Amino acid sequence: MLRISNVEVVGFWGDYAFDFNVFSDVTFLIGPNGTGKTTLINLLAAALTADYRTLDRIPFRKITINLKGETRATSPSISVAKARKQGRPFESIEYRIKQSPKGPDIKYEIGEQEELYARRMLTDARYVDDFYRRAGGNVIKTLKDLVSVTWLSVQRAPTTSARPDDRPFESTIDAKLESQSNDIVRYFATLSAKKDELVRSFQEFIFASLLDQYGGEDSIFPAKKKSLDEYRKTLSSIFHELAVDDGKAAAIISSYLKRVEVVRTKYRRKPSTRKPLPSDDAEILMGLARIDAVIARWDELQSAQDELFSQRDKFIQIVNELLQRKKMNISPSNELQFTSRTGKPLLRQVLSSGEKQLLILLSETLLQRERPYIFIADEPELSLHVLWQEKLIASLRALNPAAQIIAATHSPDIVGALESQAIDMEELIP
Repeated sequence: MLRISNVEVVGFWGDYAFDFNVFSDVTFLIGPNGTGKTTLINLLAAALTADYRTLDRIPFRKITINLKGETRATSPSISVAKARKQGRPFESIEYRIKQSPKGPDIKYEIGEQEELYARRMLTDARYVDDFYRRAGGNVIKTLKDLVSVTWLSVQRAPTTSARPDDRPFESTIDAKLESQSNDIVRYFATLSAKKDELVRSFQEFIFASLLDQYGGEDSIFPAKKKSLDEYRKTLSSIFHELAVDDGKAAAIISSYLKRVEVVRTKYRRKPSTRKPLPSDDAEILMGLARIDAVIARWDELQSAQDELFSQRDKFIQIVNELLQRKKMNISPSNELQFTSRTGKPLLRQVLSSGEKQLLILLSETLLQRERPYIFIADEPELSLHVLWQEKLIASLRALNPAAQIIAATHSPDIVGALESQAIDMEELIP
């Protein structure tokens, strides 16, 4: 798992050079307006994602991002340099990536003719971004092999996703929410598919158990017996999972457990005093032994499902604890649904600006799927109430403890108790 350990910048705003260490869990860039924290965080995100258009726009000469692996030998570095070459009308952008501190540089550079073509297309950002993705495909792949990056700009949507001709009245916030909602549907659909496979395996076990052989008195007279209420509750849950009508299931279960109770009462005496079992009684007790095996497998299924959906359930819990006046749940088609506190359905678009911002941050973290990510965010406090600001970082960390969070912020409430992990831009650039 690679994390950023240190960042070195030369020629920032043309004149400044500095470096700073990055904490493995959370790092804040703080400072008044105009101190460069947004420029720096944009530069960091652009270098990690090969965003050439942003790299071209920001004034700097070189940025080196040192990564930390489990050992020094597995600690790569990423350097991005801009230089003006003789006879070339603009600065080139060159990547050099080292897989280890003592390893050779792997060099990536877009050629002069490709740069010229891109610049001719600057009137439409879509074409420029698409061109750079194709021309810089090798470095993009290498970067993705090293680190996974989530980047939230102030607009909450990367410039590469801008579509000025499509839905011109839709805000970038709503566009981002729609994109995330689609990703969440796909994510939850994969969880549902895995659950269906678990249930199918359970059904196979039920049919296979019908062929089990008689296991002797230990199986039909277990040392520890379940109560009839335990059987009733668990069997009802199994029938419900298998889509059997609740009324029909209740009648079947009640009829069967009445017979079990009669037989159990007859054979409560010690084994040494028991008489041979009549065939009808033996059938009931052997059937109960098979049901015990099915219930044990059902308990395993429940544990597997709890683990499978733990991230989804944690996401729902955190969102609902923060929303308070509204409630979010998941529809049968795995879509996010919202209701007012009176139970009235609400469209996602009518959420407040703060609720939308909160949902974007939490959804982005959910979609990391508890994997190691570098999560970079500019002003995560936008539109958030102070109470939400205080709880935000802890909520993000609860959803993905494996993420390394780097945020530029004006908010002391976002920083909270992590003040020692804040880097003051006025100290980097006096």
